[in-house]
Amino acid sequence: MSRTRLRGLEIAGIQIGIEVPKSCSWQWADEDLAEFACLPRNPEVHVGVRVGDVGTRDLGGERYAMGAWTFEVARQGDDWLLGLTRAGAREQLALFDQDFRTGEIIISSHVAGRGGYPLQSPLDEWIVLHRNVARGGLCLSGAATADRGRARVRLGTGASPTSNRWSASTLFGRNTLWLCESAGDLRIHRTPWADAMDHALGFDARVLELEHAEESTAAFSEVLDPDEAAEILVAHAVVPLCDDALLERVLQNARKLAELVPFRRIGEPFAVEAPMSWQSTQLQGGFAPPRSLA
Repeated sequence: MSRTRLRGLEIAGIQIGIEVPKSCSWQWADEDLAEFACLPRNPEVHVGVRVGDVGTRDLGGERYAMGAWTFEVARQGDDWLLGLTRAGAREQLALFDQDFRTGEIIISSHVAGRGGYPLQSPLDEWIVLHRNVARGGLCLSGAATADRGRARVRLGTGASPTSNRWSASTLFGRNTLWLCESAGDLRIHRTPWADAMDHALGFDARVLELEHAEESTAAFSEVLDPDEAAEILVAHAVVPLCDDALLERVLQNARKLAELVPFRRIGEPFAVEAPMSWQSTQLQGGFAPPRSLA
């Protein structure tokens, strides 16, 4: 049995422990991603990596185009089967349990030889999305600004990102925000895939308030009740169509998170955003429409 090394990542409060064989020369896909490296003392997600045959057959699931990459998402019973292909050749094949607690990634020999990153995006993004939702969180479109050391979150694609620092490719868009409850507080987390969070907030911050602006003939501001707030949260949540269980969790999480901080609806005399439109044209047909909470 070949010797392995244990590497660690922590993104959005989720620690991933990755057991990598010595034959795989690890190289970070992006220098900003390396900032999320950690000692995997207590990983929430356990990933094994091995070099082997990744196959060529169509996995028979959803396919998402990301520049030179094609990301395949399929189910094998209750488990997830994920593939990454570039220039017509599959480079990675991954099998994870239904909750993304444990998984194995097979990388092709030529990828291992050139020192490929075994959680090549969007594989890492997909894992963190599912674990964040499983922990009670949401991934939302919007932007966050610093306000007295805490985050003021405005939902919607019209909320402009605060910087262009992150250069990693992304499946869900650079204007995504990753939120989760922690010890009774709503917190927001920086990720390597988005640039919609004010860098003054660091890697995570407590959320002060949520807000959503809409076109109005006159300016106004009102605090919504949790039911109304939850419907708006769901309308701006990332929900892949291929996972009904994730959608149900998103609906439940929206109700809970809406009770943690004030949610303000703001009327502005000029349009501040168009109806929700994903940045990636390949994804526009791949997400669930908003579902009523009634």
